[in-house]
Amino acid sequence: MKKGILIVVGAVLAFLLIRMFVVVVVLLATPEGEMHKQGLIAGHKGDWSAAIEHFDKVIEMKPHHEKAYTTRAFAKSHLGNHQGAIEDTSIALQKNPFYGRAYAVQGLAEFRAGNRKLGCKDLKQAYDLGFEQAKEYINQYCN
Repeated sequence: MKKGILIVVGAVLAFLLIRMFVVVVVLLATPEGEMHKQGLIAGHKGDWSAAIEHFDKVIEMKPHHEKAYTTRAFAKSHLGNHQGAIEDTSIALQKNPFYGRAYAVQGLAEFRAGNRKLGCKDLKQAYDLGFEQAKEYINQYCN
């Protein structure tokens, strides 16, 4: 049962990364935007370590870039570093407390780390902030 849930959560996280590509289109006109795009491409290919390296560089260039913290969190969680993912989403949410996607990534990381209650709370917060995709996760993991 637990293995099945982790597989489903992994698939959902992969889907979430693909959805993040849409957000990046706006960022492509800047060096950090291009680096962020390269991180997303690496993640899409399953090279999560390379993705993290790209997101690290974005954060070095632009420390207030909440999307880079969130996508790095996504990659960290994919590598099993759920605590690191939670720390990154916490930073993203300090920078933008209304960033629903960060709550969704944090919720999924919490869920994968075994904290269903907190994960569901974060997913509900993501949905309340307008991140519509969180409703799917809530229905799948929290109801």
